[in-house]
Amino acid sequence: MIELKSLCKSFDGVPAVRDLNLVVGRGEFLCLLGSSGCGKSTTLRMIAGFIQPDSGTVLIDGVDVSGFGPDARPTSMVFQDYAIFPHLTVAENIEFGLKAQKLARDERARRTEEALELVGLTGLGGRRPNELSGGQQQRVAVARSLAIRPSVLLMDEPLSNLDAKTRIQLRTQLREIQRDTATTIVYVTHDQEEALALGDRIAVMRDGSLEQLGSGHEIYLAPSNGYVADFVGITNWLVGEVVGESPESWEINVAGAALPATPASATVPVSSGSLVDVSVRPEDVSLTEEGGDRSAPAERALRGVVRDVQFLGPVVRTYVDVDGSVMIVHSAQSGWSPGAPVRLSIGDGAARAFPRTEGAWRPPAAAARPESAVVTAAS
Repeated sequence: MIELKSLCKSFDGVPAVRDLNLVVGRGEFLCLLGSSGCGKSTTLRMIAGFIQPDSGTVLIDGVDVSGFGPDARPTSMVFQDYAIFPHLTVAENIEFGLKAQKLARDERARRTEEALELVGLTGLGGRRPNELSGGQQQRVAVARSLAIRPSVLLMDEPLSNLDAKTRIQLRTQLREIQRDTATTIVYVTHDQEEALALGDRIAVMRDGSLEQLGSGHEIYLAPSNGYVADFVGITNWLVGEVVGESPESWEINVAGAALPATPASATVPVSSGSLVDVSVRPEDVSLTEEGGDRSAPAERALRGVVRDVQFLGPVVRTYVDVDGSVMIVHSAQSGWSPGAPVRLSIGDGAARAFPRTEGAWRPPAAAARPESAVVTAAS
């Protein structure tokens, strides 16, 4: 449905998007995920036609629209700040684009009611925007975009101004709307959980470039590099030394423990003695009492001391001091108290090792102490 070919854009000589190649399938929900300044919103605005690329092409449904303005593209955009007209009623806001399409009054009324029903605002067409909550105003913006039946719906952080509970409700509704209408959606967000919940695929961007493209499962469980592992979700970083290697698994010495790890790259050679960065998700670590019943051989377990325990509702987050640094552990329940000595066991296949290559991203704390078995936690 959408194809971006070698797309480049700079502002005042500073690259915002660098040689971006990306294909979005018809009816797909694609999330562009990244931190502020990574180029995701610039990419979205180039698809919409609000920004013209310096080079490269934008194709929509096989047509090169690179030189077209927004009005000449089969797209509609939902903005972060709603961008609905305060002097018009909800129904009049939705009808605005339909009038531009020069549709008959009866057809406009029918589509407006359809759009209101689709976003759960039936009966509210006569209200003004200031009589609605923030979540309802954003639904009006979505309804207005859907009413004109665009081939592509573009959304630029549309839920970021809403409270946490409303965000969860609206992203669930957005997913249902997308499935019901089969609309192709490109959705920009910096919220990893939002991207995982919404996207059929996720495109992780950094410094204007595409770092990884894949499903939520692929991005989270098999990150292609250290930056993706660190940015998507929470992970613990360990620095270790390779003491044994095979194509499928490396054995890493971390703080005296021999941990099996899956190599993140099969193309980067390592040998015994090489230093690597190892990513371990908090839910893949289990705690047992030091000296008590043991769930893993002693030589494969890290040792630490519980520093803090936080109840977060669905999970309990335990902070453990390991060799002077903090490691995060997630579990369904915890009976640990600060000061308790514990052993940390990592599930088979859960650790992922990233070879150190010149110019590659590295965890900041680990990069500062490359020769030690540092453990850090990042989100």
